[in-house]
Amino acid sequence: MAVSKHILSLNEDLTCSLCLAVFVEPVRLQCEHNFCKCCIQKYWGKQRQAVSCPQCQLVLPRRSYTSNRVLASLCGKARLLELKLQEGHSDCEGQGESVHQVCEEHGEKLILFCEEDEILVCASCVDTPLHSDHRFLPLQQAVQKYKDQLKASLDSMEDKQKHKSELKRQQEGKISELDELSGSLEQEISTQFANIRQYIDTKEKRLLERLRRQKEKDLRLMEENLKEIEEEVVSLDEQMGSLRLDIEQQDGIAFLKELKRLRERYLEEGEEGDDEEDDSQCSEDEEILTFPRGKYIEFQGPLLYTVWKEMKQIISPVPASLTLDPNTVHRNLILSKDLTSVRAGNNTFMLPNNPERFGTIPFVMGSQGFTSGKHYWEVEVEDKTEWTLGVAEETSSRKGSFHLGPEYGYWTVWLTCGNEYRTNDRPFAQLTPNVNPRMIGVYLDYEGGQVTFYNAEDMSLLYTFTDMFTEKLFPVFYPGTSDNAPLKLRHLEL
Repeated sequence: MAVSKHILSLNEDLTCSLCLAVFVEPVRLQCEHNFCKCCIQKYWGKQRQAVSCPQCQLVLPRRSYTSNRVLASLCGKARLLELKLQEGHSDCEGQGESVHQVCEEHGEKLILFCEEDEILVCASCVDTPLHSDHRFLPLQQAVQKYKDQLKASLDSMEDKQKHKSELKRQQEGKISELDELSGSLEQEISTQFANIRQYIDTKEKRLLERLRRQKEKDLRLMEENLKEIEEEVVSLDEQMGSLRLDIEQQDGIAFLKELKRLRERYLEEGEEGDDEEDDSQCSEDEEILTFPRGKYIEFQGPLLYTVWKEMKQIISPVPASLTLDPNTVHRNLILSKDLTSVRAGNNTFMLPNNPERFGTIPFVMGSQGFTSGKHYWEVEVEDKTEWTLGVAEETSSRKGSFHLGPEYGYWTVWLTCGNEYRTNDRPFAQLTPNVNPRMIGVYLDYEGGQVTFYNAEDMSLLYTFTDMFTEKLFPVFYPGTSDNAPLKLRHLEL
């Protein structure tokens, strides 16, 4: 123990203040301070003049130093003394670890790390042809450099772990959102069917089963993705724990011997370069799964109308008995006496130019407006080659040139050229019904922010708008100008 303390004290006196290791090729500056030759060259970098001493900060007129052979000899003897002491300890303990700390070719202690070959070498190996023009680092400096490199990998893993955790949180949120939506739909379906349970129990069960199957189908994919994310999070946690243990080990020599394995295991290709680019690529390749809301629309509509021919005693919402508003009708349109139909006229009628009246486009509004609740009405469009139907805000534009679209207060679908069905949603959507509808059903759920259009004969879905309504909404009608067939409001008789 006493000898070890003396060697430790000697090594402290023979330590370079830059690399904190025993001098390798020590050189002396004009200020009498000594450094490893490679350390002082690296410290000065490419400066040619006015360099300084790292220890006393004395400014030197030029890059100059002299070899300190006496100090080099002392350092060599100190290394041999330490080596003999380690060999003695190895013999006493029956272990051969020190053998691996000695250069097999020169019998000297391994004190440097060759960056090109990534191996430990002794001082004599530096001048051999095998290591010609190679870069060497003292042990402590090499340990610190490559630990820092692996710490950067750990930082990258931590960022990925945070990203995965955020994906996990978002995926759980989507699953919760799906649960909330499906639960709400189940309650709505059950409420609508409760009053006529004895007649449509079979229909209700079938509809609920489709909803549950759809949910299970979507939920299965989302949970599988969540499971993969969770597994990746766990895997990253395990890798980070293992990497921390490797980085935090105290034996630098053992660490450097394992460096190649550690880098192969933990450093991904290209990771030593631009981590930010890898993280960006990672973010682009990954996503959370959501569920197709469009597949749940069939569970949100006026469900009882699909079986109204079988059961018409109780229907909710009660079909609206609409009439058309003469104060809004365009001067080229003709209303029926009972205000339930409208068609294009051949003449322009002299009507007051009141604020409610459409001035440019031949539209007419319904007399009844809605600020809450669920409402449904049907319009006969048979024999028509052109029409527009939907709802409009009370304050929507009616004079001059104006646009149709949700942003302008209009939610409509239309027929043009006899067979082209479109919506005024953004972007414009073309509809492809299985058959040309002879009757259009319009369903308004004010609080739910939904306007849905159906082929009223079989209740097949044409299109659904989803929005947030803040004004009074009125049914709106355009009979076109290419034919004289009327648009007729159909009053359902229950």
